[in-house]
Amino acid sequence: MVLLYSLPNELIKAKVLSRPSKKIKSPYLADVLLLEENKEVLCHSAALGCSGHIIEGSTVWVLKKEESKAQSKYEIYLIEENNVMIGCHLLVANKIARRLLKNNMVLLNTKDVISEYTMNDCRFDFLAKCDDRMTIIEVKSVPIADYMDGTTKEVEAYLKEFPELKEKIAIFPYCTTANKRKLSKEPLSERALKHVVHLTNLVKSTRCVLLFIVQRTDVSQFCITKLDPIYKEACKKALDSGVIIKAISVRWDARSCYYNKDLEIVW
Repeated sequence: MVLLYSLPNELIKAKVLSRPSKKIKSPYLADVLLLEENKEVLCHSAALGCSGHIIEGSTVWVLKKEESKAQSKYEIYLIEENNVMIGCHLLVANKIARRLLKNNMVLLNTKDVISEYTMNDCRFDFLAKCDDRMTIIEVKSVPIADYMDGTTKEVEAYLKEFPELKEKIAIFPYCTTANKRKLSKEPLSERALKHVVHLTNLVKSTRCVLLFIVQRTDVSQFCITKLDPIYKEACKKALDSGVIIKAISVRWDARSCYYNKDLEIVW
């Protein structure tokens, strides 16, 4: 396995007691129980509720912060569901992507990788030279998957018809509220839409890549959700205009992240 990223220390298994925390009413804070120590602590959740996956009773893996002055001394990095580790820390996706770029696993002959590059009033995650061509790379983290892309009712009906399904499809973007997946008239992520529109405009003069980092292994495909038709259409236009769109699945253990496989993108 190709190692892509390692945390400074091994993660600690925990159970979510409440989010938001009952002690400090912030959506970014949760009360969790460290299982081995049987100790309740305050924990930061960069992914908020991760579309209903970080709620009371959820199993998570947390990292103890070193010499932190913050109110929370721990940070949620992984969710564990049905023995599948799911990366949910948004900032980690860029660290994974940087290693993929340097390993030539996104495009060949990649060098001179620069983080947070601004062009035309839009900041992108990376600028790199690939085959001696300047290339802009925008990264999106994908922790969510389901047995099909659809509304909550559609998924429930699909599972009744095909109850033996095992592999899922990774989905981006996703609704922020659990169990309420429905067609959206507005973009689910204005920021994601802005990035793909800018990539489409820039690709005429600069090679552009939209890279989805799927932080789980129980998936065989990736899709842009049909529940956000505005973003989906923008991605189709980007692809038709020449933007390279890739989805890569990674595997987590209690400390490190590894390359799993490139995923088929279904439209």
